[in-house]
Amino acid sequence: MNKTVFKVGLVVIVLGIVVVMAGIIPFFNILGVSGLYVLAISHPVVNDSYPVYKTVPPDITDEEVKRFGALFNVSGDVQDYRPTSGISSITDYSKHPQAVLEVYRNSGAFTYRIPEKYYPYTTDRQPDLPSDEEAREIATKYLQDRNLLSDDMHFTTVSIGSLYEHQSPNSYTGYKLTKNVGFVKEIQGVYVYNAGITVTIGDKGEVVDAGSSLRELEPEPFRYVKIITPEQAHQRLLSNDVVVRLTCCTGSYIVKNISLGYWMDIKAYPQKYVLPVYAFSCESIEGEHITLYVWAIEPSEMQEFS
Repeated sequence: MNKTVFKVGLVVIVLGIVVVMAGIIPFFNILGVSGLYVLAISHPVVNDSYPVYKTVPPDITDEEVKRFGALFNVSGDVQDYRPTSGISSITDYSKHPQAVLEVYRNSGAFTYRIPEKYYPYTTDRQPDLPSDEEAREIATKYLQDRNLLSDDMHFTTVSIGSLYEHQSPNSYTGYKLTKNVGFVKEIQGVYVYNAGITVTIGDKGEVVDAGSSLRELEPEPFRYVKIITPEQAHQRLLSNDVVVRLTCCTGSYIVKNISLGYWMDIKAYPQKYVLPVYAFSCESIEGEHITLYVWAIEPSEMQEFS
C-alpha cells in the first residue's frame, strides 16, 4: 500500500529566560495529576515582584486592514467572513497563485499567506530551499523592510515548516518543502510566551507566509505585582493548575527548565493585561517535548486581573 503524508510543522518557540542555576539537584519523582514529573534542575532565582502591562485595544478598521495589505502588496475588498473570531481578510485574486491577508481585530495580530505555496499539496522534486543562515537573513530583511522587527524582537530558530513524504513497500521519498524562521519578543528583558513572529520561506527563498501573534502594549507598567515562588509554582503544576490544560500529554516527564516570562493569549481573543507566568519545559521518556505554564501572580492579586 502506498502512503503519502504531508506534514506542516509549527514553529515551537522556546520563550523564556535562561535561568542561573544554584546547582543541579538530584533526580526525584513527584506524582502529579497529569503524571510523574522528574525534576532534573533546581529552582530559578527570581525577583519578588514583576510589572504587569496593559494592552492597547486595537482599532482595526477596514482602512487599517488595507494598510496591512499594502505592506505585503495585497489588495482587494475587506471581508469579515469569520466575525465570531474577529478576523477580517483580503484575498487578492489578481495574483497567481492568490495571496491572503488576515487581521485579527481582537488583538491586532495578522497573517499574510500564499496558500498554494504554504501548503504545497504535491511535488515531484526537492524545492530549492536556502540554508538556515540564508533563511534567517531573508526573514530578517523581509521584516525590517516592512518595519515589523522592533529592537525588542530577537531571532530564535529555523525549523522545517512542511514536509512531503511518499512511502510504498519498496521505496520512500521525502522532501522538505518550507522552512520557518521564528522571532520572539522581550518586555524589559523578560521573554514573552505564546506569541511572536514567524516567517515561512519556500522554493528559491520566496516568503510564502508571515504572521505575528503579538499585541501592542502601553509603554509604562500598569503596576507591579507580587509573584509566587518557583516552589509554589511547581505545586500548582502538580495540581494541574495551569494556564492551558493539555489533553494529549500524560505519563512520565522530566522537567528540564523552569523560567519566568509573560503570557500573551491566543490572537483570536481579546486580552486586557499581560501577566507573568512560570514555564516548565518538560520531556517525556519517549522524547516528546511539551511546555506547561503556571500563573506567577499571588492568588490575592490575581483576582484583579481575572
